[in-house]
Amino acid sequence: MSIRTTVLQKAARLSRNRPVFARGLTSRIAPNTSSKTVSSKFLIGAGVALAVPTYMYLNRAHLDSQQVVETAVPDKPQALEQEKKQEGKKVSIKEVLEHKDGDRVWVVIQGHVYDMTDFLEDHPGGKDIIAENRSKDVTFIFNPRHPSDQLEADNLPPNVQHLGTLDTASASDEEKEKLKLKISKDEQDETERIERKRKEIEEQGLGSVVNMRDFEKLAEDMCTSVGWAYYASAADDELTKNENNTSYRKIHFRPRVLRKVAEADASTTILGYKSSLPVMISPAAMAKLGHPLGEVNMTRGAANTGIIQCISSFASCSLEEICAARSDNQPLFFQLYVNSKRDLAAEVLKRVNRLNLNAILLTVDAAVGGKRERDLRLKGNFEPPKTGAFEKHDDTKGVSEAMFAGVDPDLCWDDIKWIRSQTKLPLLIKGVQTVEDAILAYRMGADGVVLSNHGGRQLDTTHTGIDTLLEIRKHAPYLLRPEYRGPIGLQPAALEHPENLTPPDPQGKPTDRPFEIWVDGGIWRGSDAVKALCLGANAVGAGRGFLYANAVGGQQGVEHAVNIFSAEILTTMRLLGVNKVDQLRPSMVEIKE
Repeated sequence: MSIRTTVLQKAARLSRNRPVFARGLTSRIAPNTSSKTVSSKFLIGAGVALAVPTYMYLNRAHLDSQQVVETAVPDKPQALEQEKKQEGKKVSIKEVLEHKDGDRVWVVIQGHVYDMTDFLEDHPGGKDIIAENRSKDVTFIFNPRHPSDQLEADNLPPNVQHLGTLDTASASDEEKEKLKLKISKDEQDETERIERKRKEIEEQGLGSVVNMRDFEKLAEDMCTSVGWAYYASAADDELTKNENNTSYRKIHFRPRVLRKVAEADASTTILGYKSSLPVMISPAAMAKLGHPLGEVNMTRGAANTGIIQCISSFASCSLEEICAARSDNQPLFFQLYVNSKRDLAAEVLKRVNRLNLNAILLTVDAAVGGKRERDLRLKGNFEPPKTGAFEKHDDTKGVSEAMFAGVDPDLCWDDIKWIRSQTKLPLLIKGVQTVEDAILAYRMGADGVVLSNHGGRQLDTTHTGIDTLLEIRKHAPYLLRPEYRGPIGLQPAALEHPENLTPPDPQGKPTDRPFEIWVDGGIWRGSDAVKALCLGANAVGAGRGFLYANAVGGQQGVEHAVNIFSAEILTTMRLLGVNKVDQLRPSMVEIKE
């Protein structure tokens, strides 16, 4: 039985057993369904802040194969046995409503009733968002931020109790009305606006989207206010985010003409894996805030276009869902945040190993979350609950703030040894912003660095990725491949033989072992990618751009984005006078201060 067949059958079984789950994703959408056929009704529900599902807090279902499912069952036999007993139990709406003012906090999600009382303190999004919606059907706000397998028995946190399925047959109309989540007019207007815009895009197609900024313009209307605030937010005054977007303007090309460029090839290798472009999908969280299939769209889009996806620790789809959508031999990289509780971090790495992911990007620029003011202003429209033990608390968090609740602020260079002890996968350090830390990463045995400032979302007024690359060129050129250590711009040696495409490569030994340098941040054009490669980067990553493409067109949007990058890179290469990526050199650019 194929992986996809197993997942689809499992989803079908869930949809039969759980009446309200028909509004979810897996019961309605087959793995190969075009994103154009997805109902716009799935887009509702991102208008408030709540829990952020992460691999750092909750275990997920093992959907990659039937064998893994069977081996996972003995881990929590008692919990699973209890789940089986409760599966057939019916809970009336009247019983749920009776807990409106009691000591226990019950909620309804996807047609099932859960006691969340003992989970409140552990909830990554803060306890208030659950407590203030007690005795309500919160499916509306749950679905957009959680994997569709989050509520299966072996995924529930041990302190969440599944009480049974909701019995609606015996309920009065008044009881059903009281169970409904109160949705503001603004949220309803947002839902209607998103449905309307998605229908327009489906009718018109993506022909009018000719560059990545076009996706950004369209995406704002395809997201709720909170979803857009999370995607677009950056730290403090957003100066670094803006500088990311303009940092490549100071780099000018020095094109060579009258070269045979009818044939051009933008393919390359990244960590030894073939890629059709030197552009990757950077780890960017919460893709379901833009489209109900979330990161799965990116996985399928990357497979169909031959590029590599890096999965965020804070993806809104589970690793198992993403890997179930993976094509044969498709490389997938994983971005790792290390939890303060090392046993939880170890479990994450075990799952990464078991699912045969191909590399780990250790994120190191997020000891704490940056102050992302757009996100904070729209963290939720609820007032704190007025009764019980919760009346003095208002810890509802913005999406960004909730994410960092379990990240270890004491993570240090010594921890690389521990990570190495847990996995044999290639390890890159993501979030390097100085030459000193690039040197340390190399000395500590990392397989590379990702020069990134987290999209300007952490420390404002810090280096851009391309500026850090320039700093490495100046102070530690030995970290670069020998052919990229030469001077930038015109070199006198080139004047002796101007018929050559570039001056002779500098002589020198490569690093003692392969060490890759990737640049992330501000990559909006194919020409940006080419500039970074000329200066010595092995590859570049784009995050927000692919989130916007996913929001606008789902899988089709992701593939269209890759095609835009491909066309722009190939055009830039041809106009520079080169046929292959490995012909790019520092002499082909100059820096204009």
